[in-house]
Amino acid sequence: MSQRRTATETRELIFEACSRILQREGLTNLTLEAVSDEAGLSKGGLLYHFPTKQSLIESLFEYHNDKFETRIQELVLEEADEPGAWLRAYAKASIEQIIDPDNASLYASLFAAEEKYASAHQLMRRKYVDWQRRIEASRLDPTWATLVRFAVDGLWFAEMHKYAPPNEERRQEIIDLIFSLTRGPLKSDGNNEQSTTQSYLENIRS
Repeated sequence: MSQRRTATETRELIFEACSRILQREGLTNLTLEAVSDEAGLSKGGLLYHFPTKQSLIESLFEYHNDKFETRIQELVLEEADEPGAWLRAYAKASIEQIIDPDNASLYASLFAAEEKYASAHQLMRRKYVDWQRRIEASRLDPTWATLVRFAVDGLWFAEMHKYAPPNEERRQEIIDLIFSLTRGPLKSDGNNEQSTTQSYLENIRS
């Protein structure tokens, strides 16, 4: 048992070392030598756990995805059993990740690695398929829920790549609006009237 714990702790040490390098220096400088130095391990000690850079990159993606999904589950538990709970947790976890500039640089480097390593790209595609399935099952109109997910992802990518991200005040307004939309389409002003967004969804389907 202790040997397995030591292996788990060593792998976490390696992943955190990778993350610091990506935050500071980007993917180009994420070499096995740099990781072993950052983690305080011998090159042989690193290769024992990850014999190739590709295996390290794949496991690094899994590590960060696991952290993300663990955070989603924590947030889901805080939600009442209401429509949109999983979508709301996805939105909160995503926004928590990206509003920290250090995290933004980390994920920019990770996604650069995704483009270079086909196996990491396939892993992310499978993850998004699973997340989308959960979002569509969150007891909101699936088209509406998907639209909200696209808003979350759009903010995420704008912050990550610095594609004209909003200023802090506007970003908070957008975040507040996204959270309100995770509870369903906006309502019209009339009493008991069908929401204008829901009417639109029904019209384009007819």
